[in-house]
Amino acid sequence: MNFPSILQKRPFLLLLIPATLAFLIALIPTIKFQWPLSWDIYYHVHLTKLYIEQGFTIWDPLTYAPFGRPIVYPPLFHYSLAVLTTIFKMDTFQISRYLQPIFSFSLVISFTYVAKKLYNLRIGLIAGFFLFFTAVFHRAMLPIPESLALIFFPLAIYFYYTSLEGNGLKYAIISGIIGSLMFLTHTLTALMMLGVVLLFTFCLKLRKDKVEYNSLYVFLVVSLILASLWWLNLIVQHGYVFNNPQAALQGPVGYFTILIKTWGVPAMISAFLWLVIMVRNGVAEKSIGKSIKECSRNNFLIITWLLFILIISSAYLISIPILIERIFNFAVFPVIIMAALGLEYLRGMNSKKSIYGKIYGVLVVLLIIGAATHGFLYASSVKPLVNDSQRDIAQWFAENGDKKGVVMSLTEGIDPVIVSFSRQPVSTGGYQPGMVRVLDRDLYYSGNYTKEDIVRDNIKYFVEASPIIHKSYLTLVYQNKDYKVWRVDI
Repeated sequence: MNFPSILQKRPFLLLLIPATLAFLIALIPTIKFQWPLSWDIYYHVHLTKLYIEQGFTIWDPLTYAPFGRPIVYPPLFHYSLAVLTTIFKMDTFQISRYLQPIFSFSLVISFTYVAKKLYNLRIGLIAGFFLFFTAVFHRAMLPIPESLALIFFPLAIYFYYTSLEGNGLKYAIISGIIGSLMFLTHTLTALMMLGVVLLFTFCLKLRKDKVEYNSLYVFLVVSLILASLWWLNLIVQHGYVFNNPQAALQGPVGYFTILIKTWGVPAMISAFLWLVIMVRNGVAEKSIGKSIKECSRNNFLIITWLLFILIISSAYLISIPILIERIFNFAVFPVIIMAALGLEYLRGMNSKKSIYGKIYGVLVVLLIIGAATHGFLYASSVKPLVNDSQRDIAQWFAENGDKKGVVMSLTEGIDPVIVSFSRQPVSTGGYQPGMVRVLDRDLYYSGNYTKEDIVRDNIKYFVEASPIIHKSYLTLVYQNKDYKVWRVDI
């Protein structure tokens, strides 16, 4: 096979190799299990059904009942699920399950395509295989809004980068449109993208680069105006609420442990090699300031991209609770490119000593074999986070619930499952950051509640996984091997 010839004539076909491998890997749990892998998807299916039932709405009466809450989660993913459910006339859960290999394929092709455009095809392919060792690839199998937004993430930044090169403001418009889709899909991903764009532009300004700075204004106007079509309506009617999720603070050791798990050991080693080489060569030949000034713009992009994420994640080191695993995910793209550049450096040394070319070839083969093996092992070990007992409870409510009274679940994590199947109001219901008011669950956990409390809070059912204090007006109406359902008869 004439590999260089294929590189020139059909480059996109080669980009399909890692993406197709990702598709096949994600097919394993998709075929193996009849339900989607994610726990989060049950909340998203609930919102999808709410949109199907009510059309456009920004109020959710079924979660955090009896109060309800505004829907502060962007709707693009849910409307997409609703459209697919309607077109194919299939169960929303099954549509979500079939998205798993599609999301995996799309994320890998997005990452490799942008890497190729920023550098070359070899970098794109090698970066694609490094991706298999990262947490981002693992999360790509989950049919959730974050997975969809991560597909958009490198595309939005790349088209903005292209617009700065003076290739016309049309690329800034394209980037703005993709950015708006991110704001309408997953807020955190969109904000991280915006932070990278702003820091990169600011650093270019400090370097006094000659670029099309008007692209920034076009990008911001397009992305924010399109996103405001939904966000403005929500904020005007209900304001914006976000309860920061509590995260366990584990200190510097925990920080670096999470970093390794998120970026993958192979990518970190190769990326570190490239950084050391860059710093050594730069300092040896010129001053640090001159090295920064003469750094190629594509390298400057991935360095500032990584720098922004490290700045944000440093809040974790000073005891500010943030979801550090999620933050590190946004640095995977520059890290895998740096890793690919580290291997590429060995290839470039082949002109000096042929041994380096042989080492490069062996490492690439080992990388491909390791990526495929790691991916298949992960896909073979992963399983749905919601079990049959939880779905059985939800199905019971779908068939027997009164659709009015609130379900008080004295166990964590089952409320989104119940509401997604049954449309029965629940006392919590997923996506805790969007909570406004919540019942006093400690009161019901303790058993020190009264009939007046039950009536006030409109409690109709209790779900327990461990024994509770059974009032005389509670009737056991269903049980399986893990749960019991008690009905309130007042």
